[in-house]
Amino acid sequence: MKNHLVNLLFEEFKQQAFFDDLEKKGLTLSDAIVVKNWEIVADIVGFPRDNTLEYDFDFMNGGQRNESKKLPDDEMFCRDFLYNNYYDAIESIAKNQEIFVTDKGLAIREYFQEEKIREKLGTHIDWLYETYEKYKNGELE
Repeated sequence: MKNHLVNLLFEEFKQQAFFDDLEKKGLTLSDAIVVKNWEIVADIVGFPRDNTLEYDFDFMNGGQRNESKKLPDDEMFCRDFLYNNYYDAIESIAKNQEIFVTDKGLAIREYFQEEKIREKLGTHIDWLYETYEKYKNGELE
């Protein structure tokens, strides 16, 4: 299973590196076309969906109460810290990759070390599973 999850993250990594390269060349693409495999991986591992948009953070920070939003409770879950670990794992790699389009999809030039990327992604998957166990056991705050 871990290998499949790494494959999903690797595809998102390639896509993001390609989009970053296009952005450096002046072409910005809409987030609507981005496939967010990391979210799928977090779902598979078992984490709840991020539901923070349902909560009234303006009120918590002294603003007007929005009655259509909830106040923080035990059901609130934010995935930001999980994604930040992924982002940190790939940030240094992403700057060194050359992504290009082939007739079979996006690819990374061979002189870059795909195995190192997969290793970092695998480490992130391990961390997600360890963190999920802590979440299940009530050890996360």
